[in-house]
Formats: sequence, structure tokens, C-alpha cells
Amino acid sequence: MDYLDRAVAGLTEGVTPPSERDLKYAVLHLQAATEVLLKARLIGEHWSLVFRKISDADLEKFKRGDFDSCNTDETIDRLTKIAQVEISPKARDAIAKLAKDRNALMHYGHTGSAYVVEARTAQVLDFLLEFVNGELRPMLDGEFRKQFHLGQSGEGRVSPEIFLERVDSPEVQSVHRELYAVDETMGELRLKLGRIEKLVDKRMKDLAGELEAVKHRTVHCPDCRQMAFVVNEDQAAPRPVGCRFCLFEVRNPEVAAIDYVWRVTGEDNGQLDTCPVCKLDSLVLGAVTAEDEGEEIGLCFSCGATFEMVTNVGAAVIESDAEEAT
Repeated sequence: MDYLDRAVAGLTEGVTPPSERDLKYAVLHLQAATEVLLKARLIGEHWSLVFRKISDADLEKFKRGDFDSCNTDETIDRLTKIAQVEISPKARDAIAKLAKDRNALMHYGHTGSAYVVEARTAQVLDFLLEFVNGELRPMLDGEFRKQFHLGQSGEGRVSPEIFLERVDSPEVQSVHRELYAVDETMGELRLKLGRIEKLVDKRMKDLAGELEAVKHRTVHCPDCRQMAFVVNEDQAAPRPVGCRFCLFEVRNPEVAAIDYVWRVTGEDNGQLDTCPVCKLDSLVLGAVTAEDEGEEIGLCFSCGATFEMVTNVGAAVIESDAEEAT
């Protein structure tokens, strides 16, 4: 929880936008917090699950901390498949991007723009607050109540509060301190998350005017997930596809289309085709634009042509607006 607190403090208590140093430590602390909290839940399921190779699990090594632990992806896999913890694809994607930011920072010394770090922090922090509240706090609460029931005296049952005043067990006191620290930190983090979300909302509102004119060709950014990724509309001069929010840019529109399908729609919900207008392989079937977030359309990332999605005998086809687009 200390890592979480430090990560968010770096984004909310200094200059606006945060300095490069604040961004660096926010990424490092948030990545560390994510890894520690996920593994804490895995250990709660069983201590052996945190070993990289479960077959190498050894209790004495675990107590000493003398072992190689599983990485973040493996931790999430084991939480979902073994502990039956629900982690949404959106949360997993945000955590994966955070890990890449951390690796880039460690190896190359850069973190990306303040805007994208703030947006990702909000996504990961939102998940972690729910995760701590739904998965970790019940573990601590259960441990405290277990100690409470074991420590009941023969003179009759007493409340947990009175029991806590009487007991001098280090284990009970330690669990209670952890519960108190979690509750206190969670309250502070909820307030700080609100501040980060307000920063994100303010930037989106500042961009509203320029995005309004291009909302028919604006989609969710693969990098920050804001509805600010604007595709090109000039088939004679294809330009980079870029996010007005986080400034993420893909120079090749065909690569941008592939990236969008892979990271936003998912291959089950979107697919690529050849655009009837510009003849490039950059037509995304299943795109969702700012103009109507409740409708999937065909959108070419090279020329901006749009097409209506029609279902015909279970197969997705398109009705072309090619004549209007040209």
C-alpha cells in the first residue's frame, strides 16, 4: 500500500503536469505495488503458487524469500485459473502496458508523456482499489476474526474491539495494524484517484472542440484508451494516425489498423479488410467511433472512408459508401 500511496502522490501533489522525475517514480512505484498486491492474493490462495516453478516449491525457502517468483503475467494467469479471481481484459491490458513502461524506463530511461501515464495510472489504480477491497481486505479480516475466535476466553464472548484491547498477541496486533493501514490508505487513494481522473477529464474537455469536427473518424487510442485516436481522411496523402490526448502516434496507417484490432477490439470482435476506396489493407471492421459509441462500423485508417456493418447469413459484410467517400 505504501508503493501505491507514493505512486499517486507523485502525480497529484507536485507540479501540473507532473515532472519527468515524478512520472518516473510514479511508474516504478505503481508497477511494484501492482506486483506485490497481486502476489499477496496468490499467496493467500497457497504459498507455493508464487514460485516460478510450482514443482520447486519449498516452505523453508519461501519463509526465507530465497526463490524465483512468477512474473506478473503468470501471477494473473494463476489468479484467474486457480483462485478464480476475475480480472477483466481491460485491467490486464492496462497492467501489461504499465509493465512495459517500467521496462522502458529501466532500460532506456523514458516513461512517455504525462498524459498517458496519468491515464494508465487511473486505469490501474481503479482496478487495484477494487482488487484490494474485494480480494485482499477480506483475507486480513478473515485472519483477524480467526484470531478473535481462537482467543475467546472462558468468561464468555466479547466484541472484537474489547478483545483487541485485552489481547497482547503480536499476531493479532499485527493483523489489526494491517487492516487499519489498508483502510486508511484506501480512503486517501480514492480521493487522489478522483484528482487524477479530473486531470484526465479536463484534458479531454480541452480537446472537445477540435475532436468534435473529426468524431466520425475518432476511435479509442490503443495506448491510453481515451476516445481521441484520429485516423486520416485524405487518401491522396496518408498521414500518421495519432492520439490527441496522449500524443501516441503510428506513422503507417495500415500498422495503426492492425494495432487497433489487436489491442482495442480484439480479434474476436474486429477484423481487417482491403478498403474499396484507397485499396489499402487498413479497413477495420468492427470499429467504434466517437460519433456513435453504440454502433460498430467499417473504418479505413488510411483514407477515413466509413462503411455500414451488415450481418448476412452469419457473416459480416459491408455496404460501401465509396462513392460518397470519393
